[in-house]
Amino acid sequence: MKITITCLTIVCLFASLASAVDPSSLYRTMIPAEKQLDPAWVASLTQRGHALDAAIRGSKSDDTLKYIGMPVGGIACGSVVMDGSGQLYVWDIFGGQPKGLINQDVKLPDGYIGFKNGLRKTIRVHDGANFMNPPTVEKFPPPVKSGFSLRVAGGSEFAIGPDDWETIEFVGQWPIGKVSYEDSKSPVRIQLEAYSPFIPLNVEDSKLPATVMAYTLVNESSQPVSIEFDGWLDLPGRNASLQAESYDQATGFLLKVPSSGKKSGGSMGLTVVGDAKPIQKESGNGLRVTAQLAPGESKAIPFIISWHFGHHAYAKKFGNAAAVSQYVSSNFTSLSSQTRLWAATWNDTSLPQWFMDRAMASASTMQTANLQFAGDRFWAWEGIGAGPGTCTHVWAYAQTMARLFPSLERNLREVTDFGLYQLPDGGIPFRPSNNKTKVAIDGQCGTVLRSYREHLMSADDEFLNRNWPSIKKAVNYLIEFDKNDDAYDGLLDGEQHNTLDAEWYGKVHVLCSLYLAALRAGEEMAIDCDDADFQKLCRDTYEMGRKNIEKLYNGEYYIQIEDPKHPNAIGVGPGVYIDQVYGQFWANQVGLGRLYRAEHIRSALNAIWKYNYLTDVGPFREVFKKGRFYAWKGDGGVLMCTWPNGGITEVQREFWTFGYFNEVMSGFEHQLAAHMIAEGDPELLIKGLAIMRTIHDRYAASKRNPYNEIEFSDFYARAMASYGSFLAACGFEYDGPDGVIGFDPVIGPENFRAPFTAAEGWGTYHQTIGNQSMKAELGVNWGSVKLHAINLNPRDLTIKQATVTLGDKHMKTKLLKNQNGVTITLAEPVSITAGQGLAVELR
Repeated sequence: MKITITCLTIVCLFASLASAVDPSSLYRTMIPAEKQLDPAWVASLTQRGHALDAAIRGSKSDDTLKYIGMPVGGIACGSVVMDGSGQLYVWDIFGGQPKGLINQDVKLPDGYIGFKNGLRKTIRVHDGANFMNPPTVEKFPPPVKSGFSLRVAGGSEFAIGPDDWETIEFVGQWPIGKVSYEDSKSPVRIQLEAYSPFIPLNVEDSKLPATVMAYTLVNESSQPVSIEFDGWLDLPGRNASLQAESYDQATGFLLKVPSSGKKSGGSMGLTVVGDAKPIQKESGNGLRVTAQLAPGESKAIPFIISWHFGHHAYAKKFGNAAAVSQYVSSNFTSLSSQTRLWAATWNDTSLPQWFMDRAMASASTMQTANLQFAGDRFWAWEGIGAGPGTCTHVWAYAQTMARLFPSLERNLREVTDFGLYQLPDGGIPFRPSNNKTKVAIDGQCGTVLRSYREHLMSADDEFLNRNWPSIKKAVNYLIEFDKNDDAYDGLLDGEQHNTLDAEWYGKVHVLCSLYLAALRAGEEMAIDCDDADFQKLCRDTYEMGRKNIEKLYNGEYYIQIEDPKHPNAIGVGPGVYIDQVYGQFWANQVGLGRLYRAEHIRSALNAIWKYNYLTDVGPFREVFKKGRFYAWKGDGGVLMCTWPNGGITEVQREFWTFGYFNEVMSGFEHQLAAHMIAEGDPELLIKGLAIMRTIHDRYAASKRNPYNEIEFSDFYARAMASYGSFLAACGFEYDGPDGVIGFDPVIGPENFRAPFTAAEGWGTYHQTIGNQSMKAELGVNWGSVKLHAINLNPRDLTIKQATVTLGDKHMKTKLLKNQNGVTITLAEPVSITAGQGLAVELR
């Protein structure tokens, strides 16, 4: 008799034995140490233009348009997204608490355990509903009726959307989504650029409640054609009244929307930059643009959709949607050109396009209802409508906003963390809107580190000087916590709440690692503030911890030394935890150097790869059924924690938070990937890039929305750790007050090109390394960059002199060797303005 054993049979066998078999053997069986990665896929990780360099794209030809949902509204102005065919949907702009991008519940797969040990009987938005059932326009028709169409004289009408055009191609270069439309029956080809004005460092012009739908029509035929291009807007069921509006060089109308029950009143507007005439269509009030196009001629037709429903991000600046339309249309050339300049700058790079797209995709979170204002105070959810209070232990991972809009992060530190909620002992509540006294240790450390980052991303010392007393109290809270636990040893002990929603006890690797990073940040800020006594306290405490943390190293990775007084408390103990060396990630991001033994940290990173990374989490989840759904069958990912060497107890496995350990969450993965990339080790570089690419593939347009990285609701803030991988790839360092910038790229340093942002400007950096010299140029595209010194790594070259020019002017410099290369210090600081470039040649 022939017996066939399939993978499914094995999975079912493991699942049936899961409660009886030693869990450590299950982990070792389900997670192979050798990952068997496709060599071509690995090659694409570092090669721009490789056949597998998968940018965010969609096409009608392979049905990859429907899941795309690119945000196209202003920062903190609600949620408006566009699918890959150019349709707008969601329209969460009316106020009130949002619930995900789309609020839905999804049936639990058979045999799986709902959130909190089965308390939840379905998959909610918080648990991954929009991951398991990605929203589309067809599934969830939008409450706002909007659309556009083309009619060529003597021909058919072509609606902008998925149905009427033979060929539709989407290219996502967020903040701009580009969609092209072609059809053999239409002599006119259309190119759409959709966006809301987005200009890094310029918050005011990036939080406009407006979406630009900029169409360009091209006559591809050999004959002149007459066209009508229509746009329409309506809000059914809200009894909106129509009011025509006339602007300088623009035409539009306003829909006045009365309040209805709990729905607040407001207004919406549709405007054409240029001439148009009002029309009435079955689908709503509209505007029509007519034109004659000669053969080969093109015509730009920019539409603006605006709204005003009292959000604090814009309510003080604009009285209604008409005022928004007036502002955007009057400043259209400036707003659109600067937005396009940023998109062009970001994509002017030698790094692979998939990498750039994934590093920036989660930045779109800023253009959703996740971000909010209360008056002039900025705040945010964890994910849309979930986890209020700008949770310190979640937002501590995010790096994107701090580099693109540092003033928003400074607002959080100064107004909220230190201004409203810091406790007398220096503690900062992690979710003050819910509990004004509860401190999370990782959130406390993160607030210290973010304060240092905000200082570095400032143009001067004013932020640090104003806030040093509060920052010092925050650092001292941690030191006092250390002094009051089992021993003052530079490590933390005792009850420690953290981002996995539980109190852990003992010496916890991740929290001790963060503590050491916070001590180093405290030391650096004390130096800048001439606080010698506190500098010494931070240094002495750090030195104790740097040595003592090695007690947590088991020869392969770092573990939690659990507190015997709390034998049944949840924790990770000897498990392989994804965040075990999280403090070094932060040290890399803000230039604090090596926190503790490099060889042990690298071994720990390799252990996480070995024991936690899967190319397909499906079989694992068939066995370990507790946990939410942010990766599914066919998806790769890094598990939060595994126990290949045992050590997890049955009591601990019964905690509802144990389910977290079986999950895959992209924010944690991005932190891990960025750390691996920053280590400068060739093998870890590939592993870090592979993790980031695995996230990218998990959110491929063929599967789900490439922009919506989900964890406890949609567009989750922690995913903005992705920008950390970009900074790591560039080897970027920056100190705004001191005017120091540096680059040490780890991918293609011999001919490297990438964007950068500074306190007051942004631009492009380019370097080449030849046999005898290194050349570098720092070009500023927007604003200005104050510079006093630049750190570069000429690799194997022996450098004896540096030549620096700004335009035609030769700069006096001093050349010094440093640990990673050379420092070129200018005799006098310079301000490089937009359009200028500083050129460096090292020989």
